[in-house]
Amino acid sequence: MRKNLPITDQEFVLQDDQYLISKTDLKGRITYCNPAFVAISGFTREELLGQPHNIVRHPDMPPAVFEDMWDTLAAGKPWLAVVKNRHKSGGYYWVLANATPVIENGEVTGYASVRVKASAEQIHAAAAFYEEVAEGNLGGYALKHGRRVPAGWRRGVRALGMPFRGGLRPAMLRVAVGAAALGAIPTWLAARAAPAEQLPWYWGGYAVAALAVLWATQRVAGRFSRQLVNAEEAARQIAAGNLVNEVSTDARGELRNLYFYLDIMRKSLIGISTEVIGKTSDHVRTISKLHTDSQGLADRTEAQAGSLQDTAASVEQLAATVARNAESARSAAALTQESRVVVGQGGQIVRQLVSTMHGIDESSRKISDIVSVIEGIAFQTNILALNAAVEAARAGDQGKGFAVVAGEVRSLAQRTTQAAKEVKTLIEESVGRMSAGSNQASQAGATMQEILQSVERVSVLMEEISTASQEQAQGVDRISSAVNEMDGVVQQNVSLVGELSHVAEHLGEESAALAQAIGVFRTPASRAAPDAVLLRSEARATRLGQGGGHVQRLALASARDE
Repeated sequence: MRKNLPITDQEFVLQDDQYLISKTDLKGRITYCNPAFVAISGFTREELLGQPHNIVRHPDMPPAVFEDMWDTLAAGKPWLAVVKNRHKSGGYYWVLANATPVIENGEVTGYASVRVKASAEQIHAAAAFYEEVAEGNLGGYALKHGRRVPAGWRRGVRALGMPFRGGLRPAMLRVAVGAAALGAIPTWLAARAAPAEQLPWYWGGYAVAALAVLWATQRVAGRFSRQLVNAEEAARQIAAGNLVNEVSTDARGELRNLYFYLDIMRKSLIGISTEVIGKTSDHVRTISKLHTDSQGLADRTEAQAGSLQDTAASVEQLAATVARNAESARSAAALTQESRVVVGQGGQIVRQLVSTMHGIDESSRKISDIVSVIEGIAFQTNILALNAAVEAARAGDQGKGFAVVAGEVRSLAQRTTQAAKEVKTLIEESVGRMSAGSNQASQAGATMQEILQSVERVSVLMEEISTASQEQAQGVDRISSAVNEMDGVVQQNVSLVGELSHVAEHLGEESAALAQAIGVFRTPASRAAPDAVLLRSEARATRLGQGGGHVQRLALASARDE
């Protein structure tokens, strides 16, 4: 016997409106469990499907209880008892369990169990009785069909009390006994007045009549009981969600309407369940598509948000660059203005230089003229010295001293002439250079004027560039603000789309739970009974599917191979 450990003293109490429904195949493997059963068990649906139903068995439950259950189900009868089940965490919960065979086309195809909340009195009585069962001390009682029944001589005593119990057969027996008792009175009165030899006929006729009444009442009770048992079985199958078997309407009398309305209820449930299953399937497909579309929208919105954030960052970098460009343009405009002032000052200096060069050229020309005068004077002095030497030679010895002086003067005049020529040559060269320098200075002045005009044009352009850069910076700031607002809106969209995806996922889970809940009904149009091995493989694939769809497909393929 399977023993599920560990266990704790934590109790999980069912609510009054909680109904736990599960189905198994003939080997006791779970093929269906409703959401309420999944919730109270602590397991997931994937952990339960395909597993033996004793996965929720509590160690405190005696094995004899479940032996009685399987014996009862094997006999085709329902089993009702208070059961203590184990929660996955080790805790426990008490239920009033009703297990019944599921019959399709006259054959048992599985078992269904419906559990509800057990009362405190039922739990206390069951716990005490299970202790007696575990100890083997039943005290003249036995466990049968989930109930504590008398055994041995107590069973005989109980049988003697049968006419006084409730039910149709005891009631009809009491009616037959009462009728026989009432029939004995007129028979006794008639027998008193009749000859002695006729008494056997009187009492023989009475006995035959009494037996006939007894036989008739029990026959009626038996037929009526069988019809009630059939109606009970039909109701039990419908309660278990098995809508495959048709309810016979061959009954007569008062039970005919009962059978008729049971069949109407079955067909009504078939119609309702079929419609609900169809709508649920459509709903699941719609929700699945909504979830897929919302997930795709979420991915695209997140990608758009990422792109927009990159754009915002780029715009911020562009704004910073434009701001730096505007600042640089303002600085360049200021430098251009300063260059304009400097170039203006340079032009003024060049103009002064040209004027000074012209003055120097004029002075050089004057010096050249003076040198020419000096050269003329030196020439005349040389002529005079030459004449004086001639006159001194004529004078003889008296003129020797004068001749010497005249010779010195002549030599001085010659040197002066030579120096004047050299000075003139230098001055002419200087004048030529001064002229060239003056021309170059004039050209420099003209160039400086052109540079000044160019700098003025550059200054105007830099002012325009500075103004345009400032306007561009303002425009980029506005673009950055707009992009940031768009980013905020997109982030809100991402959040809303995420919520939509979660809502769609929740709706999908609710729809799946609804589909699981409505799956308790088996209709003539339903597929074959679920295979526990396939369900276990699908559940395993679902758990492993988080690691990849390929693993899930392999698990499903292996399940089909089995």
